[in-house]
Amino acid sequence: MPRGVWEKVPGSGIWWIHYVDAEGKRRRERAGRKSDAIKLYAQRKADSIAGRKLAKPLRQRERRFRELAENALTYAKKHKANPADDEQKIGVLIQEFGDRIAESLTQQELTSFLDSRNTGPATFNRYRATLSMIYREAIRNGWIEKNPARLMKAKKEPNGRIRFLSQEEETRLRRIIDELYPHFLNEFEVAVHTGMRRSEQFTLDWTEVDLDAKRIHLLKTKNGSDRVIPLNSVALAALKRQREISGGAKRVFITTEGKPFIRKAIRGWLDEALVKANIQDFSWHCLRHTFCSRLVMAGVPLKTCQELMGHKTIQMTARYAHLSPGHLQDAIELIAGGNGHRTATD
Repeated sequence: MPRGVWEKVPGSGIWWIHYVDAEGKRRRERAGRKSDAIKLYAQRKADSIAGRKLAKPLRQRERRFRELAENALTYAKKHKANPADDEQKIGVLIQEFGDRIAESLTQQELTSFLDSRNTGPATFNRYRATLSMIYREAIRNGWIEKNPARLMKAKKEPNGRIRFLSQEEETRLRRIIDELYPHFLNEFEVAVHTGMRRSEQFTLDWTEVDLDAKRIHLLKTKNGSDRVIPLNSVALAALKRQREISGGAKRVFITTEGKPFIRKAIRGWLDEALVKANIQDFSWHCLRHTFCSRLVMAGVPLKTCQELMGHKTIQMTARYAHLSPGHLQDAIELIAGGNGHRTATD
């Protein structure tokens, strides 16, 4: 490591260089990645020795939005379990802003574009998150200094009704699956008893499953970070059965032809089973709602539910709080019977 290369904030991934230029002036530059810092330092030293005029720093070069977006897409494909959503949104953004200088775009301009598409609050917020990722990764690389997407105000999303399986509905659905779709019973069990997102479950590899330790270690999630999921006895038994079915396949869940799942294949059998079980207004994602709802109704603390669900914020998990049996009553009882309590006869 050259003496003039250092990470200003340890662990940040942003590296700097310092050197003496051809005029004898001490200079310091932010370079971004470690490899970029080493290259830039070598370039600056060579320029100084040769007496050449200081070249324009890499981070000051005007970069097009397209370059930032393509870099972010590479990041999403590497770190996210389902990069297809980002890929679609990035395609729309490149079509609109691709040739613009990235740092010339303002929060007002980005907001106006999304508003002009007449999207709902949820879609607006997803585009906002994608834009923020695009600029955040560019900042991490030392390409730009500001993220205009951070100034975009998120829109309030309606919570809507949390749809989950009742015990009676599950009994009917399970009977249909046993009779007509037994090949898919294990994936149904794992969905209900782990709460994994569909994209996480159907891209799951056996290398991420530890049956002895009773856990799944997801390397790619929606949020881009890894997550450990403990397995209860039902999920563990389902995965052991699935091990026999999948044989030597890399993926845990495969089709009857032994191929990786696609979304259409997942949706097909479940939709048919739901119709036969007379269950309406239900989707695969509702199995995840079922997992969290049952945890809350069993009295599991919201913070623990947040960790098990992989929610980024506690606000996401708080949508289930009303399902907790007597949680408001329990709260007010905490102040009853204390030192300051007085009865009507006091």
